[in-house]
Amino acid sequence: MSKREAILEATKALLWEKGFEATSPRDIQQRSGAGQGSFYHHFRSKRELAAEAMDEVVEDRIQRFEAIMAGDAPAVERIGNFLVDRSDALAGCRVGRMVWDAAVGDERLRRPVERYFRHLERRFTEELRGAAEAGEIRADVDCERTAALIVAAIQGGYTMARAEQSPEALNRATEGARMLLRALAKQE
Repeated sequence: MSKREAILEATKALLWEKGFEATSPRDIQQRSGAGQGSFYHHFRSKRELAAEAMDEVVEDRIQRFEAIMAGDAPAVERIGNFLVDRSDALAGCRVGRMVWDAAVGDERLRRPVERYFRHLERRFTEELRGAAEAGEIRADVDCERTAALIVAAIQGGYTMARAEQSPEALNRATEGARMLLRALAKQE
């Protein structure tokens, strides 16, 4: 791994663990094994580095999402698979972590986070619309609002898990979203 890649990987981990404000260039240098000269040779500032790191995290998370959503299974099942594909609940969402940092007010640092959430909402909406057209879920479902609710359940679940220091809070939230999807699939 090159020094540049090591710096990026260290930054991604620290942004997840500590957030932008609490992560110093020194923290990044120590974690990556790069010196100050190497740090500033590759990146003009901590902000520039964090923005690139967040772009990479978001791209990785979107690719993971798309891999889970690929396939021929019904949309409700694929969305359910994404809902149970959770990592360390107490560490929080790798992307959502940035929302709780004042750095979210910086447009360049906010854009990747917004891109991720908009991608999830848009894709869930598309999947739900396809499911409604195919008769997998009720035709009267408001797909956009349901998609927003699913994203909110995931992010809220992470927040609750951190607050309660229990992964069960995330499990309750995502299982609630899965129950909603199953209920929408029932034809009356």
